[in-house]
Amino acid sequence: MNLAQAVALRTSELLKQNNKSQYKLIKETLLNKTTIYNLFKGKKQDVKLSTVYLIAEFFGMTLAEFFDCDYFKGIDIYN
Repeated sequence: MNLAQAVALRTSELLKQNNKSQYKLIKETLLNKTTIYNLFKGKKQDVKLSTVYLIAEFFGMTLAEFFDCDYFKGIDIYN
């Protein structure tokens, strides 16, 4: 699994847990909708830390809390 896939999985999980939509994520974080849609469609190989920060902030989390899950163990940063 690459970093972008792990971020997409974690974000999807948090959206479900918090009963929020991708649309609301885009609207409240002001992230580019293409960036978010490509992240969820698996078209991104990498993701900016600033994007992850805004996603974490959307959920009221720190970066440490966002990354504190099994999705980020054994990440392949070269693929």
